[in-house]
Amino acid sequence: MRKETVFIITFLVFTMGTALVIWLFALPNFVSMTFPQVTAGKVVSGPMRNTRDLTQAEVATLNDWLQHHTSGWGPLSQTPPSSGDARLELQATRDGKPDPIVLTLWTGISAADWNNTVFVETPDGSKVRTESFKDKDFQPLRKMGDGAAFPRSAFP
Repeated sequence: MRKETVFIITFLVFTMGTALVIWLFALPNFVSMTFPQVTAGKVVSGPMRNTRDLTQAEVATLNDWLQHHTSGWGPLSQTPPSSGDARLELQATRDGKPDPIVLTLWTGISAADWNNTVFVETPDGSKVRTESFKDKDFQPLRKMGDGAAFPRSAFP
């Protein structure tokens, strides 16, 4: 075999192998989320971190919202500016087993450039996914997260 042929084959194997390895690590980030069925939860909201339990109507709304928003969730790529404006600590089940999740909401109270952003994470914080939504899509979560009418901050 000629040197040029060996060089071309080596080059192709190296470039395709590198691309394959990158895709193997990146591909799990492009898979749609599957959310467990929420059974109950509580909302911690506002500057004073007031806590209240979710009503059954809110749980039903939340389950419906989660089933309609399974795509677009990506890994956390930058550190958020605060701990969020509201936190929904949810008890959920998947295949009959407990599978709690936490939703952290940015509603525009503390960081305007994070408006309508939701984090989905495990209670221990080991897996975090994030997504930003349009006002219309975020509205049901805003109603749950806003314990009172807080002024919205504008973009800087």
